[in-house]
Amino acid sequence: MATSQIPNPNTEDQPQMEQEKEQRNWAEVNGDILMEIFRMIGMLDVFKGAGSVCRAWRRVAKDEPDLWRRIDLTSNNNYAANVLINPTKLAIDRSRGRLEEFWIRYLGDDDLLQYLSDRFFNFSQDNRTQILISCYQISDEGVINTVKKQPLLEELQITFGTFSATLPELVGKEVPNLKRFKLNGTWFHLPPPDPDDEEIVEEIVDNEKAFGIGKAMHQLRYLQLIGNRLANEGLIAILQGCPHLETLDIRRCYNLNMDSDMRARCSKLTTLRLPSDSLEDYEFQAEASPDRSDVDLMFYVEYGDDDFENAKFFRYSDVYCW
Repeated sequence: MATSQIPNPNTEDQPQMEQEKEQRNWAEVNGDILMEIFRMIGMLDVFKGAGSVCRAWRRVAKDEPDLWRRIDLTSNNNYAANVLINPTKLAIDRSRGRLEEFWIRYLGDDDLLQYLSDRFFNFSQDNRTQILISCYQISDEGVINTVKKQPLLEELQITFGTFSATLPELVGKEVPNLKRFKLNGTWFHLPPPDPDDEEIVEEIVDNEKAFGIGKAMHQLRYLQLIGNRLANEGLIAILQGCPHLETLDIRRCYNLNMDSDMRARCSKLTTLRLPSDSLEDYEFQAEASPDRSDVDLMFYVEYGDDDFENAKFFRYSDVYCW
């Protein structure tokens, strides 16, 4: 008796699948879907080749300003900072004034921020979020010249840097409606100071930034000060000067004594992260050991200077306790 052979669907459909694959026209991918793909792979990969696959893809990469509403260069560890300046400027141009979020890390200087602010001054000033992480070549003046041209700025994050203690107050005066502010550093553990050494005590405690926040940032809803050197006087100034504050993150701010009085002052906050709370959701270094060689090595590597003797270093108080 003859038996009928059951066709294998995998082998039967293979020629048809191969034919469909050969006939697939990537230029016909829906523009909205293509924009989502570009956002997922990131700005650098768009510039490196994805945005030049065909005419249709080039059009989306070049002529769709919505694609560049968020410029994020915080994951650029494989590229030298100077290589990224021109692509960053090109992305700013392609946003055509619609940029809402600008994130950079180990990148940029005052000239780049000036380039950004000039474009937004000439367009619509839509930039609402600015994130500066480990941008050691950017100065107070560079930040101020940028934010003064962005009156709609709602969030500013500065994590690490060599800025002065007066920067928060200057920013607050230029952007009085700022809603979210992050000023993060690394708490550097030191041996117990000699109470008779006024210079050391003064270096460990620093309320000036906190006083500036309380004096000029009256519309804040969210404030993050990880690794800051403020003491109770500085925190009181913030609470009194920022009546709309809802979220306060003071993790690794070990100069604070969160006794019953200070906790009562913070009772109106919706969210309070205390100095010893977990850092599981924080991606940066919030504490450092007193081994000075670790600090020197970090800055040597960060600047990529081949000549160790000429590498640029900073005192721990300039950066680690920001």
